Amino acid sequence: MSGRMQLPGGSRSFRFSRRRQLRNRRLGVLAVVIVLVAGVAFVWHPWRSGGNTGPVSARSRRGNGNGNGDANNTPNPRNTKLSGKNPIKHIVFLVKENRTFDEYFGLYPGADGAHGTGKGLQGGKTIDIPLARAPDVQPHDITHGFNSGLLSIDGGRMDGYNTIKDGTDRSGYNEFTRAGIPNYWKYADRFVLADHFFTSMYGPTTPEHLYTVAAQADGIVDNPQNSSVSNQFLCDDPTETAPAFDKNLTPADVKQIKTWEDHIQDHYPTNVFKIAHFWHQQRLCFDIPVITDELDRAGVGWKYYSEPEQIQDAMAAIHHVWKGPDRARVQDPTHFIDDIKGGRLPAVSWINPPDSYNEHPGGGISVCAGENWTVQHINALMHSKYWASTAIVVVWDDFGGFYDHVVPPHYDVMGLGPRTPALIISPWARRGSSPDGGYIDHHTYEFSSVLRFIEDTFGLKPLTARDRQADPLSGAFDFSDQPDLQKLVLPYRTTCPYGSDLTKE
Repeated sequence: MSGRMQLPGGSRSFRFSRRRQLRNRRLGVLAVVIVLVAGVAFVWHPWRSGGNTGPVSARSRRGNGNGNGDANNTPNPRNTKLSGKNPIKHIVFLVKENRTFDEYFGLYPGADGAHGTGKGLQGGKTIDIPLARAPDVQPHDITHGFNSGLLSIDGGRMDGYNTIKDGTDRSGYNEFTRAGIPNYWKYADRFVLADHFFTSMYGPTTPEHLYTVAAQADGIVDNPQNSSVSNQFLCDDPTETAPAFDKNLTPADVKQIKTWEDHIQDHYPTNVFKIAHFWHQQRLCFDIPVITDELDRAGVGWKYYSEPEQIQDAMAAIHHVWKGPDRARVQDPTHFIDDIKGGRLPAVSWINPPDSYNEHPGGGISVCAGENWTVQHINALMHSKYWASTAIVVVWDDFGGFYDHVVPPHYDVMGLGPRTPALIISPWARRGSSPDGGYIDHHTYEFSSVLRFIEDTFGLKPLTARDRQADPLSGAFDFSDQPDLQKLVLPYRTTCPYGSDLTKE
């Protein structure tokens, strides 16, 4: 096996792991309170083309198509508004942590998933690696930074996941069955499971979350570094930086960088250092346009629910938000259910779960407990007066080091990265042939697709080339018929490991 040393753009630092462990202990004390509250110029240049919705060869390379179509191979429509009148008045963008589609839904019937075997590299050749049954508590974090994403994708071969972290860790080669995440599969049975929803870049957390509000990351390719201020992050820490691509890249630079990215394993680590030559160290407090600026101008209400002093709090890196009046709209996620019950749900919401429930590998975090937390919040919406006009999009922020076999489009020097699990839940969700009438959506999406859907719903201007070209979740909804208002209120699972389970504290 060809080992790979960890270079810039790796995983989270020990500082963040330690913070996560301490916060997990504090959140365990609060779990019972939560239960009671619930009550209830970018270039379109894909690595793969065509409308093939079946498994993709690990050796399939670049093409000239425009991504996947729907089940009938309809071309992926971009730059068009959804057909019919859009009755959605509330959009909830729920972002969890560090999983891939194949790990969560690779075995789901009818989805484009891996079935029991993944691909790896050994001696320069692609080998088969069995996919083990995924554990509820992943024993440790897996490296999942920018370079790890490039190595894993391997220019479209999707066989480099076993080469990250010095080539010593295969724990990312696993997959869940229905028994492991039964409620997520029940949502797929009833609503929309999007099986070509990609992360917006190669990883990791902080830049991925920036894409969920800005359709860009200002070139940032890693989590915060060089902090010298305890318990302060991003704009509150004047010493925190991260590597970022230079802002003056020419078209020739972009073309060359993408070529190196496509051949990262062929000339490793030489091509990594060539790419890093175009990076500079950037302060993690800057001003870029965010979609909330457009929402403000349009008079559309919004809130961003995220724990303070966390690297997934993208708004804490945006100077005019964090140091301006809009900071009042950035609130702890415990306020979300309070706002539903108090009749204060904004038109657009982002939710980053507390660390104990975000399903991030390592730190003793239980997927079962995270699934319970998701069910808690979706149940609250279904019980509320808002359900009839709501669309919920549930994704995971980066690939986390886990295997996925589908080749991402190569839009620009940042990505796309490997697929995320994606559930789109709404009375207006498209109906299909999944067990309870759910639909498997094969259209190509990324985080900017959710921003494009927000823009189309509320008449906003695009922010970047990414959201301008993004498919606005066009395969996920059917606004031509009456909504299915029947609620899918799910029970909590009662077998999660003690200490991180909403049902046992």
